[in-house]
Amino acid sequence: MPGTSSLQIQLTFKNLLVFIFFFFLMHELHELAHIITGRLICGCWGTRDFNVWDIYTDCQRQHPLAILATFAGPIFTFIMLWLGRYWLKYGKSNGVKSFGLILILGNMQFGRMYMAATGSGDEVWGLRTLFLNHDHSNLLIIKIAAFVIVSVICVPPLITAYKFISNKRKILVFIGFLVIPLILDTVVILLLLNGILQKGLLNQVWIMGTPLLVTAWFILCAVMVSINTGCLSRFAKSTVIG
Repeated sequence: MPGTSSLQIQLTFKNLLVFIFFFFLMHELHELAHIITGRLICGCWGTRDFNVWDIYTDCQRQHPLAILATFAGPIFTFIMLWLGRYWLKYGKSNGVKSFGLILILGNMQFGRMYMAATGSGDEVWGLRTLFLNHDHSNLLIIKIAAFVIVSVICVPPLITAYKFISNKRKILVFIGFLVIPLILDTVVILLLLNGILQKGLLNQVWIMGTPLLVTAWFILCAVMVSINTGCLSRFAKSTVIG
């Protein structure tokens, strides 16, 4: 009986470094999905830093579709997760499967569930905007609903990724890829880069309503990923179990 195909993540320094830059790139693309959707609806750019964005109050009042900007980021992330799941399950080559695994692990799935569980994040905010009663009597229901929805979307790709990983100490490797990127994201993006921005360094708005420092960071991440695409296709190698 033929064995089951699986993937062994190549835990080299270069692979992990490129993966982190990929993770940061996906974070920025998530934010760009917000602000570009807001621009299409409102006709003007809002304001933003590395993780907080906003559209103008007049647009929120005058355009019922402005709420789509809130959901645009999570929708982008969810599409990446499920595209990754599809490529991981049905990809014909090791490169495609490897990139599918990266899309799942590199798109802040655990972060989305954690934020929903704590009553924060785009999904909770969007549902609050749409359905919250004036007296906040249904706030708990909205938070629970957001967590359930996010979990239903994020858990299947995670299960698929876990099943395909064949590294020794598989559970530790899997948990590490869920938690460590979030810690780095908090330290590098939220604390370090946002801290630099708040001090006024390169905070001039350049294009797309975005501070110059944010744009420079996006370009750096995009360049690092694009010149190391070979690492992404060889991030994991196929093995056969059984």
